[in-house]
Amino acid sequence: MKRPSPFFKRTRQSIVLGLALCAAASALAQTAPAAAAAPTGTVLVTLGTQGGPVPTPARSQPANALIVNGQPYLIDAGNGVARQLALAGIRYTAIRQIFITHHHDDHNADLGTLMGMVWSIGVPVPITAYGPNGTGEFLEGFKRSFVINQKIRESDFPELYKITPDAFFLSKDIGDAKQARTIFEDKNLKVDAMQNCHYHFAPGAPAGSAASYAFRFKTADKTIVISGDTGPCPQLVEFARGADMLVHEVINLDKVGAALRAQGIPDPRVAVMMRHMEEDHSTPEVVGKLAAQAGVGMVVLTHVIPGSDDIPDSAYTEGVSREFKGKVVVAKDLMRF
Repeated sequence: MKRPSPFFKRTRQSIVLGLALCAAASALAQTAPAAAAAPTGTVLVTLGTQGGPVPTPARSQPANALIVNGQPYLIDAGNGVARQLALAGIRYTAIRQIFITHHHDDHNADLGTLMGMVWSIGVPVPITAYGPNGTGEFLEGFKRSFVINQKIRESDFPELYKITPDAFFLSKDIGDAKQARTIFEDKNLKVDAMQNCHYHFAPGAPAGSAASYAFRFKTADKTIVISGDTGPCPQLVEFARGADMLVHEVINLDKVGAALRAQGIPDPRVAVMMRHMEEDHSTPEVVGKLAAQAGVGMVVLTHVIPGSDDIPDSAYTEGVSREFKGKVVVAKDLMRF
């Protein structure tokens, strides 16, 4: 058998060393005490603001990042989230917690993919996904598809991987949260979850036990409530009470109906689709009433439907402002609050 050339050996050693240093630096960043110059405070980054699962040039699929004292937390992981994190200047290798509002593919499509990318670079610290029942099952399915990649990488660089995917891809199903309850807490923040009003299944439907959540993030300087996908939902008033920021989905029904008909979809099918839009999503007026009743500081509109860049912000903000007199912003991808 022909021996590898010295050049090949040196190149391979350099690759291994580079990956190992990257992993070590990332791991150290998670465990070392914060430096004196470390950033403080809370920043929300709207990574993806499109109401999915329709891809558009203007907006990416749903995802948000909360950065607290320099530590990023991810909320939802729509398709393309890793690139959005890179564009936002957020290290994907630093993420340790991911919160999934519900299991529609526009919100969870890249959950496993993002976790797999962090494992593949050699970071030895696990990531935990918090989500509705089925989150663990979702990741088990992803891990089965991940085995081929795992074997190849471990064969290439056996020195690099110090943790197995089973120990790395962690999950905690939130379960019943009809009443608000705390699902996570660390030195930076406390996270409460409560079921919202996104699903209206017929009796006996296969997904009858599925849940969709809103999250409330409490940090030292801000309280931020993220609605998740939801229709009109009276129980969210108390959940959002007094929040500095309400990050809420929004839909303009007139614009959606016109867009569907412009695509030549027959009226009976449009009627069925519009019923879903009315029951399971929130118009500007619905968002405005919730914000006013809850007494929030400001409203950030996201998961924008239709979300086309030729529709003015006023198509979403005017209805909110008729009910709520505070600041209202239509989020774009990569905005910071």
